Amino acid sequence: MTHGFRDGAVDGAVDGAVDGAVDGAVDGAVDGAVSGGGFAPYRSAGLAAGLPFHEPLGRKGGQPFAFLGGQEFPADAWSPQLEVKLILQRFAKTGWDEGDRAIQVQNPDDGDQALRRELHDMIRMRNEDRPHRAAEIVAQVGNSEAYWSNMFMMGAGNRPATQRLIILAMQAGQMVALHFKHKISRARPVQVCPALMPLVPTPPHASYPSGHATQMTLIATIITALFDEGEAHPMARYAAALAQRISENREIAGVHFRSDTAAGQQLAYDCFHDFLKQMPEVQDLLQEAREEWAGIQCSFDPAADTIPDLEGGSSLSSRVSNAVSNRLANELPDLIAAVLNDQAEAKKQGSTDKSFPRDEAKKSS
Repeated sequence: MTHGFRDGAVDGAVDGAVDGAVDGAVDGAVDGAVSGGGFAPYRSAGLAAGLPFHEPLGRKGGQPFAFLGGQEFPADAWSPQLEVKLILQRFAKTGWDEGDRAIQVQNPDDGDQALRRELHDMIRMRNEDRPHRAAEIVAQVGNSEAYWSNMFMMGAGNRPATQRLIILAMQAGQMVALHFKHKISRARPVQVCPALMPLVPTPPHASYPSGHATQMTLIATIITALFDEGEAHPMARYAAALAQRISENREIAGVHFRSDTAAGQQLAYDCFHDFLKQMPEVQDLLQEAREEWAGIQCSFDPAADTIPDLEGGSSLSSRVSNAVSNRLANELPDLIAAVLNDQAEAKKQGSTDKSFPRDEAKKSS
């Protein structure tokens, strides 16, 4: 017993240390790339830079060091995450959660029939979609911002206003989603159907509405607001597609119902158009971000025969199966009708002429 306990403790300590070191290194690298960006130490003000320095700085000459005055903290040295919290503080006082203007979220339908339909879809997604979405689902648990940074080429000082808007959407979206999660307290899908076996740990808060869907849709809504064409702008369509993808992945993972996603998407629209969009600080950020995207427009629409390549697919086999199923879906009604017509015609002929072709052949021989 003593050896087993000791061995288990040692193994657990080693595994935990290795896993923690790897996870910490990866998360730190990704977070640094997104928030700090490249080689820009001043954007990491207040963080440990990892630059050892153990002895006093030696001055040249006999004069002592002088102190410097007449300065303010550089605006560029503010952490975007912390700077956005100042806007979030004022957003909290807009009355979004109480009063006559408060955002309203309808209670979910947890009746037997509704849950049966939603769980049927979740089981299908678990069986069909989870295997080839697993890697991105895990990556999006705590770092979905990196996908937006990748799409919009943010970081290293590029498009800082857009980056701040996305950080604001992440923080405000979490705030409003948690408010209604606590208020409604809907059970997670795995509580209703344990056989779903979620791909990722079930988050320690209620299911409805989906926080990821709220945050991602809020980002896409903000991006849409940057362009005069609105949802018709090409970049707005890309943003909407990414928001839908990340939101849907939470359903495939087994931690959200489809109705959780829909509620989060509606919550994001209401949050932006009724409150965030009206705030002077957000209006200023929107204007700065518009300047970062000035001149971006639709260059050309791809030819129809290139669309499958652009939109892609999970694998060649899935594309083939989809093509076959689509063709069957289009042609099957006509095939069935043709067979039925042939049968009806054969039956009609059989009723007027009882002889079979082989009987006729015997008579002629």
